[in-house]
This record gives sequence, C-alpha cells and structure tokens, in this order.
Amino acid sequence: MISLAEDFATSRARTLHQRRLLQTALHGLREQTSGQDAHPPFVHLPLLVYSGLRGNDERAISLAAATSLLFLGLDIFDDLADGDLPPHWNGTPTQEINLAAATLLCALPQLAIAGLDAPAARLAAMQRTLAEGLLRMSAGQERDLAMAGRDDVAPEEVEESVVAKSGEELAIFASLAAQFAGAPEEVADTYALMGRALGTAGQLASDCYDLFTAPHSRDLAHGTRTLPVAMHLRRQVGEDRTSFLRQLEQARKDALAQEVVRQRLRAAGDLRRCAFLVEVYCQRALRALKQADPLEPAATDLRAMIDSVSFFPKGVAGSVENQ
Repeated sequence: MISLAEDFATSRARTLHQRRLLQTALHGLREQTSGQDAHPPFVHLPLLVYSGLRGNDERAISLAAATSLLFLGLDIFDDLADGDLPPHWNGTPTQEINLAAATLLCALPQLAIAGLDAPAARLAAMQRTLAEGLLRMSAGQERDLAMAGRDDVAPEEVEESVVAKSGEELAIFASLAAQFAGAPEEVADTYALMGRALGTAGQLASDCYDLFTAPHSRDLAHGTRTLPVAMHLRRQVGEDRTSFLRQLEQARKDALAQEVVRQRLRAAGDLRRCAFLVEVYCQRALRALKQADPLEPAATDLRAMIDSVSFFPKGVAGSVENQ
C-alpha cells in the first residue's frame, strides 16, 4: 500500500525536481510504517472501516494510499511548526519542504480520491468531507500554536484544540472510508464520531508519553501547553504558580528542569487526570463503534485499535465517562 502511495505521488510530479522533493518527503511515510507500528491509523483505519461495511478491504487500498499522503502532508507541516524535522530533510531549504507538504496536502489526496471507482456524487461528497475536515484541523492548529508559552491556558482550550486537530484527522479518514463504501450519511457520521474520539485519545496519550516517558520532552522544549501542564496551571496560585511558570521556562533549555516539571506533575496527580480523560474518549469511540455495528473481523480489529490507546488494562476501566 505504501508503494502504491509512493508510485501515485511521484508519477504525478510535473518536473524532475518536484519528483525528487516528493521522494524525499515519502521517506517519512516509510519511517511511519516501519518497526512495531506497521499499521498506523492513517493506513489501517480506512481499511478497517471499509471492511466493516463491505466485508473486505481490497477496494479501499487506493483510498488508504490517499489518506497516507494526506497524513504525510499534515505531519510535515506539524514538524515544521514544531521545529522537529527528521534527518532526511537535512540540507533541504525550508521553502521547498513547505512546498512538498502543500503538494501532499492540497493536491495529491484530492487527485487520488477523484480517481476512485465510485459514483460522481459519492466522490463529490468525499471531497467536501476532506475540505471541511481540513478547515476544522486548521482552526485546531491555529489554537495550538497560539497557546505555546502562555501562562493562562485553560485545560478546556487544550482539549478543544486536540479534538479539532488530531481528532478531526481520524474523523476524516473514517468518514471517507464509510462514504466510499456507500454507507448512509448517519452511519458515516457515526464512524466519524468514532474516529474523532480515537484521534483525540491517541493524541492525549501521545502527549503524556512525551511529557512523562520520553527521554527528552519536545513539548516542554517548545513551551507547548499540553493537557497535564494546563491542568496543573489551573490549580496554581501565588508563589506556587510563579515557581511553576519559572520551571516551565527553564525546561525549554534544561534537561534537569524538565525532570523537575515531570516529577511535580506526577506528584500532583496530573498524569492520572489525563489518563482518565483518555479513557473517556476511548469509551466514546467504543460506543460509536458499537452503534456502527461493523462486520467481523473488522469489528474486533477496530476495538483492539481503540483499546491499545487506553492506559487501563482491558476490562478494568469500565464505563469511565459515567463515573
């Protein structure tokens, strides 16, 4: 499938330089699909949603290639915003990296969708889903960038940003697959709800990994106000608040200061609070999945995808959202 995405992208290049630029970008796709996570959501989710509706995923492979190119464009823009470009971009001017990301995001997925074997009205609806979803993601990214370094960020703001950005990405993937399978609008909307909840849970869990487990926290280094930080900030007053803001600023440059922040947040219970919210979104995804009632074996695989995000062993959390 990744080879299909690569072939599609490079075959649409209009110049040799554009082809080479896209080939460099596509290294990122190979990296994202190697190692332990051989089936990331941008590949696996559309295939499973389609299979859950149609019984197999063969006709959805071309759609998964389109969502992979879409993911790659978004990922490059995200890396540019965060200053975390992978090594394969070394020596490439920033303006050319921007150009590659824009091509992957704004041209290639749309061309891939237009070439799918489906009625024209269905393809038009899919293009509209993509455009509207990207608008919502753009708004989420704008909020995310605006919160960096602020000392007055509310947890609700962070959560809304994650829903609009990361949640919406998987909502797009799931909705496109359901529409391509010919699902009624209400069924496609249910799969979108599942994807949005799953994407939100996944990003919140990823933020917790960066903050509490990764050897170096990129979010702390960039001054990003992820949910545990915002939760802690809300409860701080007076000198406690001043000292925490000072620690956050020091953590942008100093590994020891990062560890101080981590220990402070752990001791205050902010990891547990965030893990609880991750479970809330996992439960929402599971309820939407149950409502969608996909065919097997896709149903089991989708449940496993959702369960893999949870901090709680399967069957332990119960219905967290209602507690």
